[in-house]
Amino acid sequence: MHISFRRFVLIPVLLTVASCSGQETTPQQYRIQSGHNLTIMTTTDTHYLSKSLTDFGPAFNQFLAAGDGKQLGYSEEIISALGHDIEIRKPDALIISGDLTNNGEKRSHKDLAKRLKIIEQNTGTRVYVIPGNHDILNPWAREFKDERQYMADNITPKEFRSLYRAFGYDEALLNDKDTLSYLAAPSEDLWLLMLDTSQYANNSALGHPQLDGRVPPSTLQWIDECGKLASSSGAHIIAVMHHSLLDHSDFIQEGFTVNDNAQVVDALKRNGIATALSGHIHIQDISENSGDGTSIYDIADSALSVYPHQYGMLKYSSADHTLDYSTSKLNMELWAASSGSKDSNLLNFGTYSEQNFRKRSSTRSYARLSEDEAYDKYSDAELQVMADLVGRLNEIYFAGTAKTDLPGVIALDGFRLWQNAPSSGLKSYVLGMARRVPKDNHQLHIKLP
Repeated sequence: MHISFRRFVLIPVLLTVASCSGQETTPQQYRIQSGHNLTIMTTTDTHYLSKSLTDFGPAFNQFLAAGDGKQLGYSEEIISALGHDIEIRKPDALIISGDLTNNGEKRSHKDLAKRLKIIEQNTGTRVYVIPGNHDILNPWAREFKDERQYMADNITPKEFRSLYRAFGYDEALLNDKDTLSYLAAPSEDLWLLMLDTSQYANNSALGHPQLDGRVPPSTLQWIDECGKLASSSGAHIIAVMHHSLLDHSDFIQEGFTVNDNAQVVDALKRNGIATALSGHIHIQDISENSGDGTSIYDIADSALSVYPHQYGMLKYSSADHTLDYSTSKLNMELWAASSGSKDSNLLNFGTYSEQNFRKRSSTRSYARLSEDEAYDKYSDAELQVMADLVGRLNEIYFAGTAKTDLPGVIALDGFRLWQNAPSSGLKSYVLGMARRVPKDNHQLHIKLP
């Protein structure tokens, strides 16, 4: 076991916390000392599925085909590759901002928690998690065997806290009484406001996980407590949440941007919080809210489980009081080669996953066009070219690469066919995608208040 050196100091938690017995304790925690820099790896939507829940047979493959591009068949390998990248990059902390599991299966949670513990032990990197809308009391928890799906056990909020107690909850400075939100301090200078924005109490009645998220009024007040504590300690705060703080899409907002987001923005801003990290929407995008001379950024990391399988790197400079964000692709190929894998999909994972993602989008678009009478005059070849262009646009959308890749795509013959095509929802989507602002979604420099 190799544990890399960290600039940690043993200091007492600033507030007493309640133990399971109800007695107040003051646990000791290792944190990076004031005056030192901090590097955080940020990722989201790992959607881990335990291999014990599938035989990779017909039912599982049918589930994959109907999905949104998650590489669930390689869940274990993706987490292993992430751990390998952590060993190489040596971040001080890893954040996973929700949807840790496919559909909240208890076995997936237990297996993932074990793997995260191994990552901590092998690298010295501290892991911090919050739940997403798929993780708790999810009626969709399933096991796949032969040609059938079977219901699997899910977990309660209490079980989530227990399973992941080592990944933020045990070292929390403050815990919110009404949600699974908590305040953590990986360093003395930079703290993490880990906000549980998911709603799961009504999942059973709904028959599915509730999509939209919220921050209750009591939690907004609790944020003020966190802000006062950080201010009195001279610490900066980064907010982390599953749902988007700001809109990241012209097409997808309802259910993805947190409800009443203006109130949440106000709560964060008045507590000097200039940066939020989020997931849920599965696209790489950076949005800014500015006004009254202040700005707050919402960095939506794309899903680790979906092409292009990338994560963020956030570097805090203690001397300059700045944050610098950038992205990197998961180096599955390097891990596969070093582990002796013979699986050609893993050894060429970038190409395999991209082709798989593009084909999925193209196939569905072709089916929609073929069934639309308004497109009867188009040949199969023309419909295929148009469908392929949708697949390419979706790649750009998820990867957040409009600034570099969009000009080349709209110069293709397929786009010209779309410009002259009959009106349809798909055409509106294509033309809307082509109008996306060519901003950089992969790098950001922030001067903290």
